[in-house]
Amino acid sequence: METDQFEKYQEFTEKTIYNLSQKVTLLEKKLDMFTNLLEISKYINQYIKDPNLFTLINDMLVGVFGAEHSTIYIRMNNDDYEAVSQNISEERAEVEKKLIHHNQRDEFIISSDIPLYETKNNVVGIHSCLGVPVIVENRLIGFILIQHTEKDYFSKDHAVFLSLIGNHIGVAIENNFLYKKIRDSAFHDGLTDIFNKRYFFETLNMVANLTEQNYCIAIVDFDNFKRINDTYGHPMGDEVLKSISKVMQKATRANDIVARYGGDEIIMFIQNFTDREKVYHRIESLRKEIEQTVITYDKDAISITVSIGVYIKQDEYMTLNDVIKKADEIMYLSKHSGKNRVTIGG
Repeated sequence: METDQFEKYQEFTEKTIYNLSQKVTLLEKKLDMFTNLLEISKYINQYIKDPNLFTLINDMLVGVFGAEHSTIYIRMNNDDYEAVSQNISEERAEVEKKLIHHNQRDEFIISSDIPLYETKNNVVGIHSCLGVPVIVENRLIGFILIQHTEKDYFSKDHAVFLSLIGNHIGVAIENNFLYKKIRDSAFHDGLTDIFNKRYFFETLNMVANLTEQNYCIAIVDFDNFKRINDTYGHPMGDEVLKSISKVMQKATRANDIVARYGGDEIIMFIQNFTDREKVYHRIESLRKEIEQTVITYDKDAISITVSIGVYIKQDEYMTLNDVIKKADEIMYLSKHSGKNRVTIGG
């Protein structure tokens, strides 16, 4: 009898110890998860203003989950999704978008004997895919997909952990977009949407070797702009500024900068373009395009001309302000010589 009781007690004790051990293990796993989550949150918040935020997050997810790839998709206004920060093929993007649209706001784990798509080197295919929605304040703003070459690689625990990380990523994405919006509004002219004077000078003053570089400055001034405002009203004047700014923006190369310099003046920084004849022909082509542009507002349609002064930097002792001053002086030569022309110096 005593032996039976002892065996029952022993069995009960062993079960209790086992259950407690399981609970301890579970608590340890949860503690590890939240510790990792805290570190991940700190890491993400550290780079909220970084233009490479999405690349950094994807690299972090690949490391945390031991995955082959990670891709963040942002939900666009038309309910389509756009992959950010990853250079992926159109074929792969289409497959992943179908998975996202099929699952809507739900997480999913896919495991397949047949590769979902091939990797970049087309040697080993992707056999496992985990996707979780990124939701902020009950708004679906994107999706995170991570992939692995092994079948059955991802588990429910992976999905739970990625969902928790996704909450932090969602807030980071929102803050990153907000920061970009504020930054862009600080550096763009509110009317024309080209860069403003502040951006022009801050950007060029950060170029360490600007004094050693070859460049030229062009200042574009609208002819008879006051007359347009007086005759047609300021809304037409605004439309003129917007339309001509677009023409000039299209005429720029990657390293050029176009900015609103004053009320009716636009400034251009043209890098590595110092051959006098080539500079003249390029700016003259721009002048002609502006002259041929028809601007409409309400029932009125007009065209406008501009006077342009261009100065090519002469030597390394000239500062940016020196070159701008020369270009401004030359622009007034264009004005006083009959307007609607390009004058070049330097």
